[in-house]
Amino acid sequence: MVMKKYSIIVIMFFLVLNSASAKLKNGYENDIPNVREKLKNYIHILNTNDNLSVSDRRHLKTDIKNLIVYQSYYELTEELLKQFKLISPDMYNRIDTIKDAKGRYTDVYVKFIPRDQALIMAGGVTYMSQSAEDKHACFSEYGKHSVSIKIWLFNNALPALAHELGHVNYQIPNLETYTKYYQKVYQVLKTESNHLGHEFNDRSGINATTFQKEFRKAQLNQLKFRSNGMLSESPFGVMEEIKKKANKIKYPS
Repeated sequence: MVMKKYSIIVIMFFLVLNSASAKLKNGYENDIPNVREKLKNYIHILNTNDNLSVSDRRHLKTDIKNLIVYQSYYELTEELLKQFKLISPDMYNRIDTIKDAKGRYTDVYVKFIPRDQALIMAGGVTYMSQSAEDKHACFSEYGKHSVSIKIWLFNNALPALAHELGHVNYQIPNLETYTKYYQKVYQVLKTESNHLGHEFNDRSGINATTFQKEFRKAQLNQLKFRSNGMLSESPFGVMEEIKKKANKIKYPS
C-alpha cells in the first residue's frame, strides 16, 4: 500500500518458536557495548601503533567509520524513540506494555536504518513469526516473544513508526486469528509486497492507519510549543547533530 510518499507494509513469517515484561526497545542496544569497545580499541591502535602498514591503517579507518555509523544509528533510534514518547505517551505506553492472548509480554525492537540497507522498499516494515508450538506466541530475530520493526531514516519516520506499531498493537493479541486471515488472503499476493497487511478488511491494516492518524494529530498539537523549544527536531536534523559529535573524534591521517 502506498501512503503519500512512502510505503508501509507488514510481513508475517510462519516459522517455529517463550518473557517477563514487554518493552519498546532500541534494536541496536544488544550490540552497542561491543561496538563501543571495538571503536575505543581501534582508535587506540591507530593513535599509538606507528608500525601499521598503509593497508592496515586503511582497513582500520574503514572499520572505525562503520562502527561510528552503527553507533550513530543507535543514538538516532534512542532520540527518535524519546521524541515518539514525548509526542504520544499513550501510544508509546500501549506498546511498551503489550501482551499476547495468553497475557504474556512481548518486546518490540525498533531500528531506524539507512534507506540503502532496507531489504524491502518500504518506509516501515514489521517482522514477526508465529510459533508452530504456541499459536499465540510470536518471535523475531531478537528471540522469543519479540517483534522487529525497521524504519527508514526519512522525514516521515515517526508517523511510519506509529503505523507499524498499529500493526503490532493488533497482531500480538490476535496472532492466531490474524495468521489464519493473513495466510488465506495474502498467499496469492507474494509479488505485491506493498499490499501486504492492507487489504480493505484487514483489521491490522485498519489499526495501523488509525495509529498513524492519531500520531499525526499529536504531532500537530506539538506545534504550539515551538516557541518553548519543545517541538521535536526532524529525523535528519537529529542525525546531523549526531554526525557533528561523531566528527569530533580525531585520529592520525
